[in-house]
Amino acid sequence: MRALCGGLLLAAIVAGSPASAQDGGSAFADAESEALFRVAQDGWRSVDDAVVRYTALVKQRMAAALRTPLRDRTVFQSESAARIFWDRDHDQLTQILASSTELPGPAEVSVENEDLDFAISDGFDPGGDRLVFGFASTDDADDIDEDDFYVVHPLGSLAEDLYRFQAGDTLTLTLPDARELRAVELRVVPRRAGPNFVTGTLWIEPTTGALVRAVYRLSQRLDIMRDIPDVAEEEADGEFRMVPGFLKPWTFDMTLVTVDYTLWDFEVWLPRAMRVEGQVRVGILKVPAEVDISYRIESVVTEDDLAEGTAESPFGDVEELVFESREEAMAFVAGRLASDEGVEFEVIGDSFVPSDRAWLRDNEYLPPPIWDDAPGFLSQDDLNEFEDMLGDLPQPPVQAVPFRLGWGLGRPDALRYNRVEALAAGVAGDARFGSFLGPVDVEATALFGVADLMPKARVSLARNTFTSSVALAGYHDLQAVDPRGRHLDLGNSFMAFLFGRDDGEYFLTSGADLRIRPPQEARQTWELRVYGERQRSVETNTDVAVTHLFDSSWRFRPNVEATELDEFGAELRISPWFGRDPEGAQAGLELYGQAATWSPDDEGGERAAYGRARATLRTRVPVTERWRFGIEVEAGTAFDIEAPTEGVSAVPAQRNWFLGGAQTLRGYDASVLRGEDHGRARLELARGLRGGSLTLFGDAAWAGTHEDFLEEDVLYAVGVGASFLDGLVRIDLSRGLRGPLKRTRLDLYLDAIL
Repeated sequence: MRALCGGLLLAAIVAGSPASAQDGGSAFADAESEALFRVAQDGWRSVDDAVVRYTALVKQRMAAALRTPLRDRTVFQSESAARIFWDRDHDQLTQILASSTELPGPAEVSVENEDLDFAISDGFDPGGDRLVFGFASTDDADDIDEDDFYVVHPLGSLAEDLYRFQAGDTLTLTLPDARELRAVELRVVPRRAGPNFVTGTLWIEPTTGALVRAVYRLSQRLDIMRDIPDVAEEEADGEFRMVPGFLKPWTFDMTLVTVDYTLWDFEVWLPRAMRVEGQVRVGILKVPAEVDISYRIESVVTEDDLAEGTAESPFGDVEELVFESREEAMAFVAGRLASDEGVEFEVIGDSFVPSDRAWLRDNEYLPPPIWDDAPGFLSQDDLNEFEDMLGDLPQPPVQAVPFRLGWGLGRPDALRYNRVEALAAGVAGDARFGSFLGPVDVEATALFGVADLMPKARVSLARNTFTSSVALAGYHDLQAVDPRGRHLDLGNSFMAFLFGRDDGEYFLTSGADLRIRPPQEARQTWELRVYGERQRSVETNTDVAVTHLFDSSWRFRPNVEATELDEFGAELRISPWFGRDPEGAQAGLELYGQAATWSPDDEGGERAAYGRARATLRTRVPVTERWRFGIEVEAGTAFDIEAPTEGVSAVPAQRNWFLGGAQTLRGYDASVLRGEDHGRARLELARGLRGGSLTLFGDAAWAGTHEDFLEEDVLYAVGVGASFLDGLVRIDLSRGLRGPLKRTRLDLYLDAIL
């Protein structure tokens, strides 16, 4: 698994490539920058054979999650520890000390050999490439296959042609003997952005050229179907035509790599810590992943130690013994290790593995999960500092990428179904261009609704940097009253077409907006939107659903009658989530605020202004090993800022709160409740099973105006449910308990708290 993650996150970092011609000019900002680059390059090319052998306690932890709007779901985590006995002239020996692998949901503890697949394997080679921490690299351009993906090494033979360098800050370290050590920052920015180049900083010891620290990332996201020639050719030949549109594109972004070294006994630089973060995207699926490694060097033998006769074996006087076979020698070492740890070790290849596999999961060597700060690993404060460091670097010029178009099933945003448009199909495309502001991503969509006979279109221009995304969009399109419900996405379209279950309320908008939010690769914990648009009412125009084809009396429910107006306003959403341990306590808070002014579209109407606010609290708490308790509480209000006339609400009909359906009030149809104020709550008790859970739940909700609140207007529902993959997929059977509109409903939806 380490090799898989390392290969995935670091790809093949090489020193040269058949890159296209670049813009001219010096690669160096000044003479100091060039001198620092030269000494760093010489140090990188030299083979450091001073270290003959070393022993290190290495701890590793990794995790991968599935990113969803509600929260990131941890789908894999692993922690391990091993003692590495590295020797320049012999095979490495590894003592496995800890290994634990977890998947979401309670499962039977497994301690078979396959658990060791995620244990530490290869140690750091002091003569290898320090920038990539022991992963494979090459400085031979002849080894590069132009049809494969590559990343150009910033110290390689073509680095001067493809990167620009600038000396930065100086870091001074005071050693215990009062000597001072300097490290100088060398900023590395490619001459043009691309998935084959890195952006970052290298901290170099200016006398020896030794790499003290590196912080870098890919300068541009890798689009596998576009940027890898072999795959692009297969895509052009139609090899991926059976892959549905919602599973395209395939992209990878290496968002952060850090390597940190320490000076052992004032003589040799050896690793201290490494961190790799990235995100894989397969269409609508986003999987962020992290790998964290720490080294604690226990002993080092150098050439000078051998010359002075002071070198010792980590296994005692084993060098003075003579063994008749390798098996006999390995058995002797296993016995020595057993006496040190108090547990028997068996020999598997070049590794010493505890005979009692359960010991691997329950001893002091096992590091905590990757989301917890721990000694030896980089802290969250360190990571924040490194991210700020990358954010301060200049953006490299972008290379234009032509439009990539798709239609119908080929693009998830080019096909939808709802009761207003029936089937709406069209084309969608994306491209990237350079500008004086930096790279600009363009997305365009054009749809035509079969039932309402109305074309829709949206064009977005976005400037995406390492720290934020700023997008300006123009649109003439259908909009749902509650964007959280994702009623224009694939899930609601599927339910509407097959079962006649369309939970959205819609109105037509024509206008423009500006959105500012975190970068695309980060979790979307906040968003600011400023907009101006004309809003129009739309009607239900179809009664076609597969399960009701032969029911002539069945109809889709009516759509909300929206107030027709011209509106200018702003919206702010803040939605942090706390906790990542799938078996631990987690909580999320969502705060939403909106302020807008509007006037009727007919001449002579008076201007009005209103505000809206909503707060949602979600929490999930373990009760026992297998039982979890979940709570979701929400309250919201809409209020007049400037009413059009006395006694008339300034809040348009489409800006009321709508409750009902799987996301807000189970056991009732969508929009069974609506009003300017609302409150709701749901309680859930889940028993975990392997890969999922069974749930008992209850919902309560009310909507109206707070002056007219009556307890008997509150609607209640109860039910049972089943979830899979930590609530990613949820099935609920619910029953409403009050009022003539209560129902028995079966709902299938995504992204539940339990």
